[in-house]
Amino acid sequence: MKKVKEVLCINDHIADLGEEQTERLIASLPEWRREQALRFIHLQGRLECAVGYIELLRGLRQCFGIKDMSAFAYNEHGKPYLPGHSEVHFSISHCKEAAGCLVADRPCGLDIERIRKAKDDLVRHTMNPEEAESIFASPFPDIAFTSLWTQKEAVLKLKGTGIVDDLHSALMPDNLQGIELQTVENTWKGYVYSVAIQK
Repeated sequence: MKKVKEVLCINDHIADLGEEQTERLIASLPEWRREQALRFIHLQGRLECAVGYIELLRGLRQCFGIKDMSAFAYNEHGKPYLPGHSEVHFSISHCKEAAGCLVADRPCGLDIERIRKAKDDLVRHTMNPEEAESIFASPFPDIAFTSLWTQKEAVLKLKGTGIVDDLHSALMPDNLQGIELQTVENTWKGYVYSVAIQK
């Protein structure tokens, strides 16, 4: 039986990096990734972009022994991949509290989000009626909302479509066929992440 490869790398200490450390980190990136990071207007966005890339490098080294790589290529929906490495699948995600990357030998998706307010209009726009009901019935609706949101994003990232698909049906049983889904709620650090990986 073939041994599967997967590794999840998350850094939730990015808030500890000061401006000078962040600038040094960005300066250390390859030119193409530095250009991507510098497209963010605020330093925080640049930091998240840089740390997400560093976590990708860590995952590639641990999972596949890859130490160097060229710039990403992108599918028609904007999902990045490594040209010349069809055996490698990865998904980068970041928020103010954490940045990370899931690397695997099969399609995968990772979404990290800060715990956000379960506002009625946002919940009803992004969730189906059963999901909305479960969120509003929860003793911790903000966590319940963020958990479901990250699950949807992770599944759609695995499929390579992003949020162009119907958000209301993303977690329906038919859409989860052959997908393993796991969610971790880090309330102490204020974020939730979900991992979706093809079985």
